[in-house]
Amino acid sequence: MPVRSLSARTRNMTEGNPLATVLFFALPMIFSNVFQQLYQVADSVIVGKRLGADALAAVGNSGTVTAVFVQLATGLSLGGSVVAAQYFGAGKPERIRACAVTSVLLSAAAGLVSSATVWFGAERFLILINTPAGLVEMGARYLRLYFLGCLPIFIYNSFGGIFTALGDSRTPLWILVVSSLLNIGMDLLFILVFGWGVEGAALATALSQTVAAAASAVQIRGLLRQLAPPRSSFADRKIRGIFAEFDPDLLRAMLRMALPSALQQSIVSVGSVIVQSTVNGFGPAVMAGSAAAARVVNLASAVPLNYGNALAGYVGQNYGAARMDRIRKGLAAALVSCGLICLALTALFESCPDTLIGLFIKESEADTLPVIRIGTSYLRVVGAFLPVFSTYVLIKSVFKGSGDMGWFVAVTLLSFAIRLVLTVCLAPVWGVEIIWWSFCIGWVVSLAVTAARYVQGGWRKRSAGRV
Repeated sequence: MPVRSLSARTRNMTEGNPLATVLFFALPMIFSNVFQQLYQVADSVIVGKRLGADALAAVGNSGTVTAVFVQLATGLSLGGSVVAAQYFGAGKPERIRACAVTSVLLSAAAGLVSSATVWFGAERFLILINTPAGLVEMGARYLRLYFLGCLPIFIYNSFGGIFTALGDSRTPLWILVVSSLLNIGMDLLFILVFGWGVEGAALATALSQTVAAAASAVQIRGLLRQLAPPRSSFADRKIRGIFAEFDPDLLRAMLRMALPSALQQSIVSVGSVIVQSTVNGFGPAVMAGSAAAARVVNLASAVPLNYGNALAGYVGQNYGAARMDRIRKGLAAALVSCGLICLALTALFESCPDTLIGLFIKESEADTLPVIRIGTSYLRVVGAFLPVFSTYVLIKSVFKGSGDMGWFVAVTLLSFAIRLVLTVCLAPVWGVEIIWWSFCIGWVVSLAVTAARYVQGGWRKRSAGRV
């Protein structure tokens, strides 16, 4: 039997109206990610306006490297999230504490390795992606300070997956609101007042991520105490600390879910490096324009991506409770409500793209017009296909929530493979705009495959509640 009420902060999504359940669970997650994206946008706006197009290009280019490790953190956290959601739906709260501890220990180990890797190899990474020689040193300084917050990023993502699994989307919201506002304030202080340049932007992000991770740790500890008492004795916990709750069997179950996703994220990330290398070959103006447009697109894509994360949590709980009828109704509700939001965003991108890109550029710079032209082209093309992207993300989230990771990974890789091939093969011949179109073609083809898998129903055959 599914658990009806484990805590006032958790949400049992196996009952109630599917539209209201998914929508009200998704909205705080969307707002959370919007605030997370906002401090990235704030970095770009302040850097671009105050330090110029070269600094904006260096920070945007470094974002390709940081994305590799952020996506790895997201992939690893998925295992704990899916396992915990299915245990929640199956009414096994005693296993959720061990899920959280095991997940965060795995993520922390990966975060430490990632921090060391970038600290000692920053210049090599930037050279690898064809960064112009004049921007390598600036980009390396940014990366090293940014990755002081790499361990907190991994820890925060791990805890975020557990919050999602338990239906608590409000706690991550207020944590990210606080950390985002803190990041923006430190950006202004470090860059405008102290004059620390790109290093100030990186340090502001690292510190704000640390605050988010610490706050999440405090909140998840209290939530887990409400769900179930620790399975180990007080004396054992005192001696072994957090490792007293570590469960090797759960680690293996999580890795079955997380490793395909982490592998997919890694492949996508390496491909992103290749795509960025192609973009860099077109010069600083294209780098700056695409970096500015990418910030705007990332902000908009937070809506379907987080709606998808919410739907995956909903699917996981209902799958664990064997409520397959609710999964279909929840997906239909999500497609309609999220699709309407994406249509509104498409209208915004098509009506005033130059204004949006202009927010990132110093008006006095000689190369302002080329940068705005490139960014405007990017926004108009990608913005037109946001509803397609939304539909694709939501349907494949059903695979994630049910544990059908093979197909979740396959359709994600298919979308990116199309983008990569079109970019590498055609951009040198057809120009930089094929890069924007490659996103959209990948989404359309992958949506067709994803929809076919959903209708075929193979995702229903996973082992619900027996992870």
